[in-house]
Amino acid sequence: MLIDLSPLKSPNFRKLFLGQLISAFGSQMTAIIIPFQVYFLTESVLWTGLISGVEFVFLFISSLIGGVLADRFDKKKVLIFAEAILCIIPIGLAINAHFEHPSMLAIFLLAGFASFMNGIHRPALEALTPRLVKKEDLAKVSALAPTRHILTTILSPLIGGVLIVSIGAAATYLIDALTFFVSLLFLLSIRYQGIHAGTPHRVTLKSFFHELMEGKRYIQSRPDIFGSYAVDFIAMVFCNPVALYPALATAFDRVDALGLLYALPSTGALLMTVFSGWTLNVKRCGVFIIFAATSWAFSMFFVGMAPAFAWLLFGLFCAGYFDMMSGVFRMTLWNETIPEEVRGRMAGFEMLSYMSGPLLGNTLLGFMADHYGIQLSLAIGALIALLGLLLFNICNPALWHFKRTPLTSHSN
Repeated sequence: MLIDLSPLKSPNFRKLFLGQLISAFGSQMTAIIIPFQVYFLTESVLWTGLISGVEFVFLFISSLIGGVLADRFDKKKVLIFAEAILCIIPIGLAINAHFEHPSMLAIFLLAGFASFMNGIHRPALEALTPRLVKKEDLAKVSALAPTRHILTTILSPLIGGVLIVSIGAAATYLIDALTFFVSLLFLLSIRYQGIHAGTPHRVTLKSFFHELMEGKRYIQSRPDIFGSYAVDFIAMVFCNPVALYPALATAFDRVDALGLLYALPSTGALLMTVFSGWTLNVKRCGVFIIFAATSWAFSMFFVGMAPAFAWLLFGLFCAGYFDMMSGVFRMTLWNETIPEEVRGRMAGFEMLSYMSGPLLGNTLLGFMADHYGIQLSLAIGALIALLGLLLFNICNPALWHFKRTPLTSHSN
């Protein structure tokens, strides 16, 4: 039942895992400080939600570009370029935070640029990871890789909150910059060219648009893959509560426990990951993806109706558990069935699905909460998500019927 750690025996995967774990720790602290700054500068959930809206616009553009770059160029070099830029952005945020009156425009622009560079970074990371392990270990990696995000989202809010109070936002941003520098050192030490001799670096003279259309046609040929993207998007876009955390803590008079709101979903996700051994033998991945997305929406409805802070935390814990269940099976589906030659572009589309949903959801709930109240907006969004999931899976049953099969080849 326990998570399988054997992929970490691979030196290259271990270096990538540790480097990304360190940089994710810094990034999560920055992701918490930014809305914290915006909310307490404006005292408005509307402005907090708008940050996510700006990030979505930049991410939408860059994730498509990043997917093509990951297929066209050396994935390691793309990662190094992206992380070098991501190392500089927190320095800009630190300079702005050092002023007596930080500029809201600077926060929005730098947050948007960071989102843009994440869109370049993530497809290359997702496309590189399967090349660092044996093919029979891909399902194990699908459960192991998300622990980076889980561990950092549990610890970063707690440690970041202490750092903001003790050393200030500017110094905390600089810690984020340092973590990217350390991650760069790990990346530079990775050697992976000889791992999969049958998948050499691809050289092409095709245009960017032509390659993007190839990726689009591949998705159209795989309604199960498209379903995995859409199910996650529907679940997140209508009931993602992250932008509401500062306001929820204030409404329950528990500002001192703001870090718990960020940490509890990840704690639930950690429980799912630690005991994820059972997922390796599941063949009906699509059924579990749909079940997990539906359970996330039910959990968010519970949070929206919670009469006390403790019940709210319990709902977030359950939501995190089911979100990770969905993530593990979606990653298994993608890693085991998407061929090497389109993996970068599929990672770009994948990033649009699982990142744009939360970002747009934050913006949507920010607007709704500003007009209808915080918890009521979340409960309404959860009901809309449940209806959307039902209708989509009736119209597109491919994900429900999907069964795990060996990796297939694809030619354009």
